Amino acid sequence: MFVFLPLALLLAWLYVHGRQGLPPQTQTVQAPGGGSVRIVRDEYGVPHLYADRDEDIYFAMGYVQAQDRLWQMELERRLAAGRLSEIFGKDLLMQDSWVRTLGLRRSAQSAHAALSKPAQRSLSAYANGVNAWLREGHPLPIEFSLFRVRPEPWSEIDSLSWGKVFSLSLSGNLDQEIGKAVAGRYLRPLQMQSFFHGEIDPTADEGAQPSPASLVSLGTLSKNLHLDWKIGGREVGSNAWVVAGRHTANGGALLANDPHLGLQMPSPWYPVVQHGATLRAQGMSLVGLPPVIFGQNGQIAWGGTAMMADVQDLAVQRFDPKDPDLYLADGAWVPVESRTEDISVAPAFPSFLHQALKPVRIDVRSTRDGPIVSGMRGKAVGQPLALRWTALQPGDRSYESMYAVSYAKDWETFKATYRHYVAPALNMLYADRDGNIGYLGIGAIPIRRKGDGSLPVPGWNPDFAWQGQIPFDAMPSRYNPPEGYIASANDRPVDDDYPYFISNDWAPPARGQRIREMLEQAIASGRRLKLEDMQAIQTDERSLSARRLVPVLTAIKPANEEERKALALLKGWSGDMSASSAQAALFNVWMRHLSAGLFGGVLGDDWIRHDEIQYVRAVLDTATVDQIQRALTDPHALWCDPRVPESGDRSCRGVLRASLGQALAELQRRSGKDEADWRWGDIHHVQYAHQPFSNIRGLSGLFERRVDSGGGPDSIKVSAYSVDGTNGYVGNYGASSRQLIALSRQGVQHQYMNSTGQSGNWMSAHYADMVQPFTRGEYYTLTAGDKK
Repeated sequence: MFVFLPLALLLAWLYVHGRQGLPPQTQTVQAPGGGSVRIVRDEYGVPHLYADRDEDIYFAMGYVQAQDRLWQMELERRLAAGRLSEIFGKDLLMQDSWVRTLGLRRSAQSAHAALSKPAQRSLSAYANGVNAWLREGHPLPIEFSLFRVRPEPWSEIDSLSWGKVFSLSLSGNLDQEIGKAVAGRYLRPLQMQSFFHGEIDPTADEGAQPSPASLVSLGTLSKNLHLDWKIGGREVGSNAWVVAGRHTANGGALLANDPHLGLQMPSPWYPVVQHGATLRAQGMSLVGLPPVIFGQNGQIAWGGTAMMADVQDLAVQRFDPKDPDLYLADGAWVPVESRTEDISVAPAFPSFLHQALKPVRIDVRSTRDGPIVSGMRGKAVGQPLALRWTALQPGDRSYESMYAVSYAKDWETFKATYRHYVAPALNMLYADRDGNIGYLGIGAIPIRRKGDGSLPVPGWNPDFAWQGQIPFDAMPSRYNPPEGYIASANDRPVDDDYPYFISNDWAPPARGQRIREMLEQAIASGRRLKLEDMQAIQTDERSLSARRLVPVLTAIKPANEEERKALALLKGWSGDMSASSAQAALFNVWMRHLSAGLFGGVLGDDWIRHDEIQYVRAVLDTATVDQIQRALTDPHALWCDPRVPESGDRSCRGVLRASLGQALAELQRRSGKDEADWRWGDIHHVQYAHQPFSNIRGLSGLFERRVDSGGGPDSIKVSAYSVDGTNGYVGNYGASSRQLIALSRQGVQHQYMNSTGQSGNWMSAHYADMVQPFTRGEYYTLTAGDKK
């Protein structure tokens, strides 16, 4: 009894405290300058904002996001400023050092100064809205009380800094570059081509080899940011497509969009309706920013996907052995720029039981190539590495585009809003009420005189410097193509004739191929397409790559009755990854063991280089289904030999048989011996993790959500999962929201679903009310009525 009493009291306090912080269904708030905003929340908690001035709408955006997501905003602000250690202690010190070294907040300050006055005013209005809510003295989310944190006033730089983190999340080339540089020390050149594209090491003839230890340390730090905070990762992407009016039921264009990000509780997206003097925007905003990022304004609709452009390069630096404050550039020794940063560190949770810690001082050094990112909080091993990244360039006006697109009226004004956009590089899809569709690649993509940016380069050699960026008018663009649709799924947006280099690292093609396959089938049927057709595509769970691999898998001869039944189960399978599918369960478990059997054996055990080998092993563990198929059928026999009998050395059939046996053993352990009991959804679920309570025993069950789910890594309804020995196949990345928009002269149909709920307050009815509908592929309607 005495054990449960404190827990019961804590839960009672959480309940009462949580209920006190819920916003009213309707209210009117006074904005600076004498205006007012009417806030009307619909049955799902989504706010509809009405004001006579556009600036007051942005004020209300800050107000309602503070009502619903203040703890999330606090974490965003601290993550972007490198101040998480102030709450969570020394475990976050390296991450804070990394962010401070990048200088995201300093870059945001430079960006703010370059914005137009209207864009600056929108940020100021948003900050005023957040701070107005804080001044009213409402009960704060319970996380503030438990961690003894008081929110500081919000600022314009806080919003722009989070925009920088969003750019970091969608700029993943750094990880590929590190992985390639380290793996190249252990894999043969032809084996490297199975996982990486591009050139051989450009530093080999320059006497500059990055330290593997520094690379692994940097890569591990980046990986932890993916795992713990869902920032970046190769799984980040999106689906988007548009259909021209000549194929639709109402003659207007259709747009579909579902951004793929790290799954979290609550969602990074915040659906909203904005109705001002000239502003008529609705759709998905990002928490921490005032405008609608992807949505529609009654005349046009816009959505986006990550372009996967290579916008990050590591540059090896050469320092003067006589003076560590000088580095080599164009044949001369140049002074390094340096500054110090003090990081406050909280004692361990709960803080009142532990002694306070002293602030930690770090030295941040930068060259012309960018901040030195190796050897943070310690002496660099080997030659230091600096990071070139487009998002750090001075005067970044990307927010200007995010703000201005809500006012675009047609294709030309839509394009014009992105002329000075920098980061993250995106594929933007366009649709309008007259039935027109378009595609526009946006973002600063560097032009390299030498090299392709896939490996670290010698920073002192001007031949490897960036030579400007792809001109805006030369960026990929399409308008009203003859096929009447455009689709983007992070695959390559240009053909071989395109004169500029964009990237080597595109998403596997299966998602894009499946979207186009379904669109072409629907158009060929002669039916006029509606939103219901878009729903079927957006929630499709079929994997084309799995379907292509099945004949290779089922060609082996079974050794026993269990294997015979398993192979018979897969024969003729369409690749459907639905939660109820036994075939999907068998296939995904088999892929795990098959990948390990094919690629895991090429690395030996060397305790001296243990960290490097483990890092390369983790890179190989990310093998896609297409890479597995190429390895099994490769005539060069790089990973196994398809010509060798099953019992022979390096036999592909032997690897297939062994991995099938391992997969069946795992499936039987998880789901039983009867294949009728196998369901993909029983062993695969998506996790919406809460920071930090998913990591605190006793609170994770209250604050996070887990739900059985279908989908796979390359189905349209995507689920990129990791394998946990206890929890099974855990989807950490996937669609974070969905939107479907049908425009016409007669009006707009706008359907959406967020991945979690509108509120970050766990006692709200809207904390997780969209989780199950989102998983089931359902949609709500987002309407904009008259002021109520």
